[in-house]
Amino acid sequence: MKDRIRATVAAASAPDMDVALSYARTALDAPTRALMATIGETLRTTEPTLDMREVTRLAYAGRAAADVHGKGTPRAVAATGLLLRHMPRVDWPPTEGTPITRHEYGRRLLAKAGVREQQGSDTRG
Repeated sequence: MKDRIRATVAAASAPDMDVALSYARTALDAPTRALMATIGETLRTTEPTLDMREVTRLAYAGRAAADVHGKGTPRAVAATGLLLRHMPRVDWPPTEGTPITRHEYGRRLLAKAGVREQQGSDTRG
């Protein structure tokens, strides 16, 4: 009887454990927030008036992770995956009219990372 109870309890809690593990693997943790904030600030200050493209999103995520963890290392690959999971995709061609600029995309990344913008760093052209 005890084995049946244990099996029932284990089966009932297994989905909850799977959800918790999945959340832990994909949560926006502090290192990912820091990398996202760095990318956001860079996009806001480097060529801010250019259109943001999906290839730019991919390149910045990979480069930021490689700068911190080393090029091609397993930690860099994992960090890139987490960044790309949390960085919004960039539709091209834009579906909402005008394309988003690098400045605006950087602002969105900073907001998602939980970083407040500094008043003096607005460099729109």
